[in-house]
Amino acid sequence: MYVLIGHYVHICQSWDIRHLEHNVIYWDIVVVTTLDIVQKDAYDALIQQRSTINRIPLGVDYLVITDPGKIGNGGSTMHAMHVLEQQYGWEILRQKRILLIHAGGYSQRTPTTSCLGKISTSIPKGWPTYDLLDIKLALYSLFPARMPHGGVLLCSSDTIELFDESHTHTDWQLTDDFVAFAHPSSLSVGTQHGVYVLDPTDKRKCICVLQKPTIEQMKTHKAIWCHGEEEFVYTDSLYYFNMNVAQRLAEVYRQEHNIQCEIDCYGDFMSPLGICPLPRPIDKENDHNHQQQHIRLKQKVYDALLGCHLQVIILHKSSFNHTGTNDEYLDICCGNGKTGHEIFDALQLEKHIGCKVFDEGRHDAVDFWHGILPALPHGDTLHHQPSAPDVHGCIIHSFIHPKCRSSKRSLLEYCCIGIPIQTGENTILSNITLLTYSDLHENILQIPSNIIIQTIPLNDERYATFAFGFHDNMKATYNNDEKLMYFGQTLSTIATKLHCHIDDLFDNENEKSLWTLKIFPVTKNPNESFEKTLKIILLNDFIKSKQEYVSIKEILKQRNISAIIHYRSNLINCT
Repeated sequence: MYVLIGHYVHICQSWDIRHLEHNVIYWDIVVVTTLDIVQKDAYDALIQQRSTINRIPLGVDYLVITDPGKIGNGGSTMHAMHVLEQQYGWEILRQKRILLIHAGGYSQRTPTTSCLGKISTSIPKGWPTYDLLDIKLALYSLFPARMPHGGVLLCSSDTIELFDESHTHTDWQLTDDFVAFAHPSSLSVGTQHGVYVLDPTDKRKCICVLQKPTIEQMKTHKAIWCHGEEEFVYTDSLYYFNMNVAQRLAEVYRQEHNIQCEIDCYGDFMSPLGICPLPRPIDKENDHNHQQQHIRLKQKVYDALLGCHLQVIILHKSSFNHTGTNDEYLDICCGNGKTGHEIFDALQLEKHIGCKVFDEGRHDAVDFWHGILPALPHGDTLHHQPSAPDVHGCIIHSFIHPKCRSSKRSLLEYCCIGIPIQTGENTILSNITLLTYSDLHENILQIPSNIIIQTIPLNDERYATFAFGFHDNMKATYNNDEKLMYFGQTLSTIATKLHCHIDDLFDNENEKSLWTLKIFPVTKNPNESFEKTLKIILLNDFIKSKQEYVSIKEILKQRNISAIIHYRSNLINCT
């Protein structure tokens, strides 16, 4: 039903834009925004590596722009327009077709994507396996030809938008001030998104855009439509704006360049749009200084965009899919649930990409982190191995022991598993090297259900492995020490186990969360790193020796991007 992504990804990965035929139009500039300089280094390294091996379209200007603080995707958009103006000038930019991907954020809801960033989230298709950047460069290749006067197409990094082009009006062009794409969605989905209130006589005309409205508000504004007995609303996703809008946003940024608050590129940009826009934000007498700047900036954005024309294009046979939680991500990779099954089929995903059976006689020759690679004489893949492992989940570019077992709802990506393991439901293992494990009982290592584990290389040839519960709230902060639990263990229990005081588990007493919990051992060996972290969860005994412990927040600050890219490249080359 949907546009086939695989075909477009294949085309995009073989294109040199500079040598395209005149009737084939692609992006001139692809902008990726990041939260901090470390994340920028990761994206720059990935783009450089892909350009070297012709993995992404060539002849495109790829710009990774770091946000000047936590300013939200709206502030990030304004800052990006300011940077583009400085680098190119408006006279040149007016003819440029720009794809803007907001990929900043720490991915706290999907920590295993934090190391390389959300845009690098693996999607099980292609060789090497694609990620969200591949999918977006492919899917959005349909849009540049609809942008005769240039402009900006804005999207999030953790979404997949699918649509059936045969059911979309083909006469539209991206030329208005704003052109937004709308998806039919249930009322419950509408409460978590922007909802377009459309003119019943001409659905391309928008009355206003509600922001995460209640169902009662949808009814009041007559935003609800019916198909038979089914009620639905039209929700937001990606949208286009022209260079007139880009200049206005850049001007607001120049006026308020020291932004200390978050602005939303959906709620705040869309509020002043439509035939009868939402009311202008108002000041409150008891607002603090930072709140006053927030309101003032919202008002400036509102005033700058008021009067801009908004056209809405409905993608009737479409699907807007979020990948930003562990549940959503596993559903897609494993084809579980209604949405996951739909995406899995639409994208023609595969359960096993580059999965090979580990040769038990090669332990001493395996070290993907340092380029010591296994020479497998038979090169048996999972599908051709006579005694194939009992695996049912998704496996991406990994070697696994022939006696491994995995559940239908599990993911192993970039792993080298040389001992028998069994994973339960809701399990994600990433970048794991596991060739030995002390105290291996019953000849198989049981990995608990509802767990995510990832090993990350740090600077100075060190390693740390973090592990969290599948449904842990990484953003929640705690004032009461006893309320913060780690796999059912209180902070006092963990502190006793690690021979330290509770205060030693955090750098900042006012910032206590799972994200800042310093319990992950730093080692010189990735295998040892995994084992020590897992034993903190599985064993009730004291840890025998004291050592350095870090939080995931510190891990991400110290991570060695080039090492992890090198490690994954080695695994890809051998699978």
